[in-house]
Amino acid sequence: MNDLKTNTLSESPLRGVGGLDIEIKGKPYTIPNSWEALTPEQFVHLAGLLRMYAAGVLSMSDVRLRFVIFVLSVDMRYIPRKHEDTIAQNLYLLQSKITFIFSIRYPKDVWASLSPELRRIARKTEPGDLPDSPEGRVLRRAEYIYELDACFAAQLLPDLTIGESSYPGYTVNTSCALLSVSLTARQYVDASECLSGIAKNPELLPLLAAILYCPCTYSPDRAHGNAALFASADPATLEAVALNFQALVLMLFTKTHFSILWQRGKDTGKNKLSVGLKEGIYALSEDGYGDIDKVGDMSLTEYLEILRKKKIDAVRTLHSADMKLSEIAEKTGLDINTINSII
Repeated sequence: MNDLKTNTLSESPLRGVGGLDIEIKGKPYTIPNSWEALTPEQFVHLAGLLRMYAAGVLSMSDVRLRFVIFVLSVDMRYIPRKHEDTIAQNLYLLQSKITFIFSIRYPKDVWASLSPELRRIARKTEPGDLPDSPEGRVLRRAEYIYELDACFAAQLLPDLTIGESSYPGYTVNTSCALLSVSLTARQYVDASECLSGIAKNPELLPLLAAILYCPCTYSPDRAHGNAALFASADPATLEAVALNFQALVLMLFTKTHFSILWQRGKDTGKNKLSVGLKEGIYALSEDGYGDIDKVGDMSLTEYLEILRKKKIDAVRTLHSADMKLSEIAEKTGLDINTINSII
């Protein structure tokens, strides 16, 4: 696992920033086909559609169709009746080519039997459109579901406008295959805790926005005080803020070398070295990195790098003490493959 030792991003976060180029009555259009290619307006609209999808109001195809209609500014009310069927067929064909919003998930046993190349294709391709091969025929017979595929490192809402005031948000930079985020450690921890509670309490959405778009130096009290102000924002915009941050969290969880910080064993109560991010602020303060405020004001990437180094050092210390790999896994929450890549 080279990403444990070198690259911050284990794969490029820009998974194709282009789109679908089409021509309508001689006028060229591009329909975005990646999260990173969306404009703020397109992202907010899509977030609103996904909210209705989560509520069971829209299907997966409805989301993609309405997204295409919005991007192309098609007003279905003014389409002549004689062209309705043709327009509907063309829109349906276009929506079927929008692959970035959702991915396809198959049962684990079926997925494990596929070649890496077919896995890459099958995540985004309907079973009926897969190459005719023994593996393809297996997938055509298997059950599958669609799931949201929002895992990216980008800031799609650089600022939020509330009334006549504009509030700049955190920045994300992925140039040179490295990741940097302007969030502080405390800001990220507070936002993560807020995000985890939104499913049960949607009223936390304005607080999340207030944390992520806190003016000047981040302060929990200042963010809490601004929550009522952000509550006046458009609901779809607040959903977009949450979706954008959730995608960044997922990217850190799964696509960067920081992923070892979120690995947990079967019994987390026994993982004495599996320190949570909030507890990590206190742990680093106790280790002499400064008082709690100083550690909390660290840049997010600096904070995560220190926690990652401490975890790797702990693994190597335990290994040098001749501890069994299974015992190291139990204490750290890391799987055996990850431990082997470290030692």
